Amino acid sequence: MASDYGSSSSSELDDEPSLAPVDAGGSILVSGDPESTSEDELPSPVAMTARAYQLEMLEESQKQNIIVAMDTGSGKTQVAVLRIQADLELGEKIVWFLAPTVSLALQQFEVIRAQIPGVQSKFICGKDDMHAWSSKPGVWDAVLLNTRIVVSTYQILLDAVAHAFVRLESLGLVVVDEAHNCVGKNAVKRLMDEHYFVNKAKGLAVPRMLGLTASPVMRSNLDDLEALEQTLDAVCKTPSRHRDELVAQVNRPEMVTVPYGSLPDPDGAGSPTPTMARLRKAYLELDMRRDPDILWLLAKKSAQGRIRLQKVYMKKRTVSQTQMKSFCARSREMCERIGPWAVDYYIHMVISRYLKDLGTPNELNQLANQQMRYLAEAFQKVDALPPPLVPTSAALSAKVRALVSILESHQGNPAGIVFVKERATASVLSHILATHPQTRTRYRVGSMVGTSKIPGRRKDFLDLSQKDDLLSLQAFRQGKTNLLVATSVLEEGIDVPACNLVVCFDEPDNLKSFIQRRGRARMSASRLYLLVHDESDGPLARWHTLEREMKQKYEDDMRENELLADIERVDALGYSVLRDETTGAQITINDAKQHLEHFCATLSTRKFVDWRPYYVVHDLDGNPVDARVPGLRKATVHLPVSLAPELRRFESRQAWPSEANACKDAAFQAYARLYEVGLLNRHLLPIKEADLLKQAVPHAGLVAVREQMDPWPLIAQAWRDNAPTSRRSLAVSCQNTSMRANFEIVLPVEIPAMKQFVIYWDYSSSWLVSMGPDPDVSNVRGQVDGPDVASTMLAMAFGYRWRFKEKQYPIGFVCLDQGIRLDDEAPTAISAESMAGVSPARLVRDAANNAFFYLDWLPTKPSATLVRKTYPSFDEAPENVPHAVVKRWPKKAGSFQPLDTNHMPVPGSKPYPQVLPADQLRVDSTPAVYAHVGMLIPAITHVLEAHLVAKDLLENRLEVTGITDLSLVVTAITARAARGLTDYERLEFLGDSMLKFCTTINCSARNLHYPEGYLSALKDRIVANSRLFQAAVDFGLDRYVIYKQFSVYKRGPTYVEDLLERPTAAARTRKLSSKTLADVVEALIGASFLSGGSAKALACISLFLPEVKCDSLEHDREILYNEAPHDEPLPVTMRRLESLIGYTFTKKSLLVEAMTHPSCNSPGVRASLDRLEFLGDAVLDYVVVSKLFAIDDPAPLENSMLHLLRTALVNGDILAFLVMEWSIQQDCVDVETTADDLGFLGSRDRTTIKLVRSNTAIPFWSFLRHASPALAAHQRATVQRHAALRSGILHDLYHGTHYPWARLCRLQAQKVFSDVFESVLGAVWVDSGSVEECARLVERIGILPLMRRLLRDGVRVMHPKEELGALAGNRTVEYEVYDDGEDGDGERVLGCRVLVGVEEVARVGGCLLKEEARVRAAGVACRVLRERGRGGRGVTSCEG
Repeated sequence: MASDYGSSSSSELDDEPSLAPVDAGGSILVSGDPESTSEDELPSPVAMTARAYQLEMLEESQKQNIIVAMDTGSGKTQVAVLRIQADLELGEKIVWFLAPTVSLALQQFEVIRAQIPGVQSKFICGKDDMHAWSSKPGVWDAVLLNTRIVVSTYQILLDAVAHAFVRLESLGLVVVDEAHNCVGKNAVKRLMDEHYFVNKAKGLAVPRMLGLTASPVMRSNLDDLEALEQTLDAVCKTPSRHRDELVAQVNRPEMVTVPYGSLPDPDGAGSPTPTMARLRKAYLELDMRRDPDILWLLAKKSAQGRIRLQKVYMKKRTVSQTQMKSFCARSREMCERIGPWAVDYYIHMVISRYLKDLGTPNELNQLANQQMRYLAEAFQKVDALPPPLVPTSAALSAKVRALVSILESHQGNPAGIVFVKERATASVLSHILATHPQTRTRYRVGSMVGTSKIPGRRKDFLDLSQKDDLLSLQAFRQGKTNLLVATSVLEEGIDVPACNLVVCFDEPDNLKSFIQRRGRARMSASRLYLLVHDESDGPLARWHTLEREMKQKYEDDMRENELLADIERVDALGYSVLRDETTGAQITINDAKQHLEHFCATLSTRKFVDWRPYYVVHDLDGNPVDARVPGLRKATVHLPVSLAPELRRFESRQAWPSEANACKDAAFQAYARLYEVGLLNRHLLPIKEADLLKQAVPHAGLVAVREQMDPWPLIAQAWRDNAPTSRRSLAVSCQNTSMRANFEIVLPVEIPAMKQFVIYWDYSSSWLVSMGPDPDVSNVRGQVDGPDVASTMLAMAFGYRWRFKEKQYPIGFVCLDQGIRLDDEAPTAISAESMAGVSPARLVRDAANNAFFYLDWLPTKPSATLVRKTYPSFDEAPENVPHAVVKRWPKKAGSFQPLDTNHMPVPGSKPYPQVLPADQLRVDSTPAVYAHVGMLIPAITHVLEAHLVAKDLLENRLEVTGITDLSLVVTAITARAARGLTDYERLEFLGDSMLKFCTTINCSARNLHYPEGYLSALKDRIVANSRLFQAAVDFGLDRYVIYKQFSVYKRGPTYVEDLLERPTAAARTRKLSSKTLADVVEALIGASFLSGGSAKALACISLFLPEVKCDSLEHDREILYNEAPHDEPLPVTMRRLESLIGYTFTKKSLLVEAMTHPSCNSPGVRASLDRLEFLGDAVLDYVVVSKLFAIDDPAPLENSMLHLLRTALVNGDILAFLVMEWSIQQDCVDVETTADDLGFLGSRDRTTIKLVRSNTAIPFWSFLRHASPALAAHQRATVQRHAALRSGILHDLYHGTHYPWARLCRLQAQKVFSDVFESVLGAVWVDSGSVEECARLVERIGILPLMRRLLRDGVRVMHPKEELGALAGNRTVEYEVYDDGEDGDGERVLGCRVLVGVEEVARVGGCLLKEEARVRAAGVACRVLRERGRGGRGVTSCEG
């Protein structure tokens, strides 16, 4: 991902991306009808799993040219995809995929480009007019620029090679689909005979060949296999090692013949309907003299034109005459084969559509427009009225009635195909079945005719072609329809779901058609119906003979299997036993296979991966064996690619006559090795979390821990013991006035350094406390060197509440201000003259010693209406007595946090807050600043106490951490609940990430054999709160946690004399949350990191978690780096990837591993991305957290904002979106061919060729190697959703005020998109060892630019559900998701209503996912509640 979201470049000046769309994988559809090939309408590929026999065929294809012969539905196409992937990685030559029909070629193109999106692929068909390309030099070279895969029909490649536009030596691999067609004059056979073998004889390079077929013959002659092998220079291969799996995948249907000749004909059979008669009459009445073709030839006025005119006129061979004649013939056939109702419907539909299309003339072909108008005049005379809406059996042919009876009697949930010959028949018959009373309720019917929808083919209006042809196929795949009426296009190649019902409405043309149709009925208990006129039909006898032969062979196979089963039943006696001596658990050879499958199933929950082991049986030399031929054999078991390479392949120890025992032997060898390397526990079962690390008992809620350390009794004892004293200067100054006081504080212990801090007096004023840098150790022992004014200042501040005794405060305060004597505190009477200029430097007091701020002098008593608070005898007091305006001295003051101004008292309208008689007041002789300091002494004492506790922890327990800044320790041990000067939350945020980072690296380096699932469990076990809590208690950290909330004295100050009488706190306990102690551990890790980098953080981690044994991160990285091979080459398909990510790997193997999905289990794959993704997740978190923590302009981010931003920046949805935005550009060329149909009967007189050069985007995610069609289908669907949502998400991210949580949720991107980026990030760290290099990659993908934008513009990033919970307060929030019907595309959509308490606050609809519905509804509800806070009211609904 680049920082500009659309290219591989990065810009520091502008973090906003370009809005240029990104194509999904650089695939180019050279030809295509927008209506039939748009991404919205193209069907997604059928999901196939990479089965063991497919991998076997892949291996065979890499050894030699082969023809893969496998039954329909067993996954031949997946073999080709795997082979193409392997070939592309080895070289730069083109792979050419050939299919016999355009429909099949287009289908296979979609499958291939979905699974291999990281290269440019092109589909070429006849519509592209390749013959015209020869008129302009360089067209073919331009078309193939940067193209790695081409899909076309057979003839395309033959013509290109024959005319030397494409050279055979430029092709690396040719795949021939439906290879049994390559006989006679077939284009592939000619290509091989005329070019391939000629080049091979000359010693020139020829491409490797791979054939695919479901049957090695095309017709009923079963002896053509050898000829086919010779044609393709290949050998036919059928998977022989996994026969059981093949048989399980392919079922043979029961064949049933249904004669219909004995059924009565419909009424009026054999006679034309009135509509047919009017059609024929219109045909006979066509005026040749007005025919546009005749008029066009007359206008030629040439000898050649006159000759042609005479010939056309005599034979009536104009376009209009030919079409009308064909229309009449088809109508007669429709009436005979389907019935009178059908022909009337057919004529009505053809004419209606034709007249409707008359309104869209052809601007380039005036002759065609004239022909259409001419025929339209004739059609209007037919008066083709529609038949009754519902067809009756009496108006349908016997054959149709037999079909209806078959469909009506079919048991179970039907999924079927009805095969017909004619395209028009498919259209009419599908309509009949969709409306017939006996079928319309149970069957949802579609049609698929294929060839009439070929892009560029002149469409015959008589076929009733449908624009939604491919959509019908897609609906059938998705289960929206359960019956397709189709032509031969569905016989072969095109992937459709397995069916349980196949009906041959029309007779198959040959053996190939029969086999292919039967292959569609692959579900269990499926049936194949053949409609025949009577039992004596010749074709029927041939099919019965063939079926008997196949049934006989099947029975022979079963008898052979029974004989082999006797061998398989022989027990493996005398084989060794795997035993654990400590527990006595044991595994025998008979247990190993099941246990091995269970172990593999526990490796991961990652989607799109088949975790099962697979077995390959071979002879003693490693060659394939036939399962039906007796003899000694061995087996090799292959385990999932997520395991270490040395743990993925195991061979049986000895040879066996039994295939089953050979597999058990291999499984036993694998299981024994897994036990040896520690992947099984002492019970010989897969490791569980409890086996990885002894887990502390989780503590829920509050737990009893030791009371916080109290330093003051020790200090009191030091005073009594006459210990040497320590001094530090202390300045206390008001930040709003000029008041300031200077002291020395004295303790009988070393005074820890304290950074200056602020104490908030009230809503508008605050005080700054600053301590001198260096302590001064006094020679005076056990006493304060100078007058201690602590008690005096406390009396000034709190004397109205308590009587102060002659006791020593634990902290000595010596006043350093000149001319100030606090020991002479004798108040004097006040007068107007004495108070002039005094306020507010002095406090005044009443007879009860209550203190007041003096504000002003009043010569007489003011009116009560001017005073906010009057004294009790105010009304009785004389009017002419002087009064002083005063404000009450606060009962308490001194907070470490700013006071919430929302709670500030509203100023009154009366000018005098309070008045008192002047003769009742006395003024302090000492300035009021010392009373302020006295009020702040509790806060100063609290801060000093925290530093004393932290100092003890640092000096006595945390020496190895090397922390030099005591304030970091103070912060780390102070909980937010203490409401102190600081709290640990920011440090805990940093330490949590650092702990995860270090632990992840250490787990990976110390457990090289562990798969990702084990590593994740081990890491989670180590960093769990329960483990950290137990570590904190074991360490004794609970004594140092400052949790009790600070407050000003409730019972008066505590003196040295009191402390000496206080019992020790060692035996006392308190209740704390276990999470609080875990957080303090993480905060100390963060403090260590800030103090000394990762080395100090590791030292701190090891202090609390001794199981994390790590010398240094670099040492662990070297272990991981050395584990990667140094000589693994970078596949050709990944060479551009390094330029995209902006980093060149020293070890290319790390990048290959990072871009390999665990589904990619092909031969030669060393490792998958799992372990690197596990590492990269921690690296990404660390990079983002470090960047967020370092922000200090204008101020460090609050902990809550840190968490919100981290969630917004590293969640899977935003990572997936940024991954989809990140791409590299590649040149490509499209060819635009414009043909002007100006000639007679559509002959082309002019063709214009235009080369359109452009760039195509190859997305980062498309470089991922995988072998999962299901994953490819998901990627394709996600790309389509991304295209629809992209502009809205980008607007929200770069211009909006709210983070697009709901839109990102709608994207539905699987975790694999974010995983691939995290794996590459992990690979970069292992290869470079540089966090800075990783940060540059995070910058390029766009995460850090997004962070800056969110901060700069104050985007609201809180998740709507979290925000709604906060706005709801104590009220409950409920989300009720309901079915909201269907959208315009027929997709099921959901709605959601939000209840806050019992009130419905918001409702939304039109959502695709439950979570999307909840998020959108929460967002709407938040707006409602915020609006109510501004005076609005009501319920908001948001639909669609």
